Amino acid sequence: MRKRLVLAGGGHAHLFTLSRLGAFLGAGIDVVCVAPSPFLSYSGMGPGMLSGRYAPQELRFDVESMVKNASGGQEGRGPSRTSREGGRERGQAAFVSGSVARIDGEAKTLVLSDGREIGYDAASFGVGSVAAPLFPVEAAPGTSVYPVKPIENLLAARRAIESRAEAGEPVQVLVVGGGASAFEVAGNALGLLAGLGVKTPLVTVVAGRGLLCGWPARARRLAIASLTRRGARLVSGRVARIAGGRAELAGGGGARFDVCFLATGTQPPPLFAQSGLALDAGGGLTVNAFLQSPLFPELFGGGDCIHFAPHPLPRAGVYAVRQGPLLFANLLAYLTGQELTPFRKTGTRYLALLNCGDGRAILRKGPLVLSGRFCMALKDWIDRRFMRSFPPPAPSR
Repeated sequence: MRKRLVLAGGGHAHLFTLSRLGAFLGAGIDVVCVAPSPFLSYSGMGPGMLSGRYAPQELRFDVESMVKNASGGQEGRGPSRTSREGGRERGQAAFVSGSVARIDGEAKTLVLSDGREIGYDAASFGVGSVAAPLFPVEAAPGTSVYPVKPIENLLAARRAIESRAEAGEPVQVLVVGGGASAFEVAGNALGLLAGLGVKTPLVTVVAGRGLLCGWPARARRLAIASLTRRGARLVSGRVARIAGGRAELAGGGGARFDVCFLATGTQPPPLFAQSGLALDAGGGLTVNAFLQSPLFPELFGGGDCIHFAPHPLPRAGVYAVRQGPLLFANLLAYLTGQELTPFRKTGTRYLALLNCGDGRAILRKGPLVLSGRFCMALKDWIDRRFMRSFPPPAPSR
């Protein structure tokens, strides 16, 4: 009986594996990818989609096609007479639309949100993260509230802003949060409004501990200058609740909005906590140096949804990308009885590039901080190269 690998989620940590499914199929291993959408939107280009720099299709990976093409376009079919390699029956790949709600580690079964069950010999989780709710949120009629994750929310927000601007209605934009995502969203909201011909943009950023807290002072100064010179208003304070088209601050006062972005941080989905698996205080699946659960060694994971026990890592897309090749190698090794390899790329001095939304970017690498159009050109080149590095594999025969 053939072994089965289930990839839960088509996240960034799974891209390397999805682009090389032939290695599993050639080893006689079936692969099932379970994801809520046939596409994965690349988070690094999401803010640029908000401002209109990128079209939605420019930052989409076609996960479903990657799976179907690896299986020769015969998704869900049994092996054909030609599906044998070296006397071994070739595996098949299938894409399943859905999301995993629970893991039964004892029975080696994933339970989907609609009740379907999928058994596995090994399963890997690349389900990303979800917005962390820090306060009550109630959207009033005529207003919209968008968490910055999933990335598709930024496209919906862009259309809402465009609709109001084209109708000649005022557009008050509020961004709640002070991290890198909040800055990029605020900057690209300003870029979108400028492109729509709005002469006096109404953009407010409420950052509890200030903008880009933890970044070098020069980066913070550049970020603040980038927003304020284009008309944004920065407010220090903690939001207590959002209701009636207004964000109310804990210390009094607040800010009204028509469109609100929530960039207050992310957390792993509740899947692992609901399954009784080992996890950290934030709800991430605990994995060892091999990206493998210490409780159930047939479970693996990468990216924002895991807690890397040997060296806790911040939730940044760079780690999902770094973990991708090792996750592929260890999944294949585990299913074929080979030795696993530890993950060692845990350094924090990685290159960070923030899209300011006006054709410029802020670059940070350790203590080095630069800014300008050449930084945005570098970011654009890196992002587009990353998109080209995971094309759908050619259909196998």
